[in-house]
Amino acid sequence: MNTIFYFSGTGNSRHVAETLGRLTGDRLVDMADAGNDVMAGCQPGARLGWVFPVHAWGLPRVVERFIDRMPAMRHTETPYYIYAILTCGDDIGRADRLLRRCLARKGLTVDSVYSVRMPNAYVGLPGFDVDAPALAAEKLNAAERELSLIAADVVARRVGVCRVVPGAWPGLKSGPLRWLFGHLIPTYRWFSVRRDRCTACGACRRHCPTHNVVADSEGRPVWRDDCTGCLACYHYCPAQAVRYGPFARRKGQYHYPERQGESSEKN
Repeated sequence: MNTIFYFSGTGNSRHVAETLGRLTGDRLVDMADAGNDVMAGCQPGARLGWVFPVHAWGLPRVVERFIDRMPAMRHTETPYYIYAILTCGDDIGRADRLLRRCLARKGLTVDSVYSVRMPNAYVGLPGFDVDAPALAAEKLNAAERELSLIAADVVARRVGVCRVVPGAWPGLKSGPLRWLFGHLIPTYRWFSVRRDRCTACGACRRHCPTHNVVADSEGRPVWRDDCTGCLACYHYCPAQAVRYGPFARRKGQYHYPERQGESSEKN
């Protein structure tokens, strides 16, 4: 069965996966919610797509864990047709190479890879903020056109396509800078809640893709240590009560527009 494995925090990558699924007829599997048998239903020779946001110019922890749970392929097995779509605010560094290495350890080869620019959602450090509405709309419109072209490539099983934007200094970004992000920025320890604003609505819990946010005795959020750093809890809070570290104050919120107001559904 042709399958699109996806992970999404603020909805960009989910929209990309859903759009591609409509265009190709392939089923969708959320990597954050997949069971232990991650390859269930994937017959040898099928198309396997990977759609996820770039985190710190690399792979989200959810994606890395999902790949770790995949069975290794034997040389005698029929290979899959594998492609990847990496969503990003601006560029991906060498995230495509990191994905190739992770899958190669399982005996899998990426046949084609693409990056698609979507509205920025990272606000955790100085110099990072959500895009202005005009720029966000421009990115979304361009993404729709790009996805039509990618879907045609996927259906045709084109091999050797590498249409990505690594940006300036990609080795530095996906090397030392990514290491700093992973080891020095404490992710879940940076989260807190403004009790004067929090209404205990539960939006942060419902939209956390790893179910890492739980409620205290008053219904307010508490963050455990299984945080993938997607900031969905921050962006989906309707009261702007979720704080993230010292640099996210007075910054904007973003999640994929079609899902705004859907407070009962996880991203």
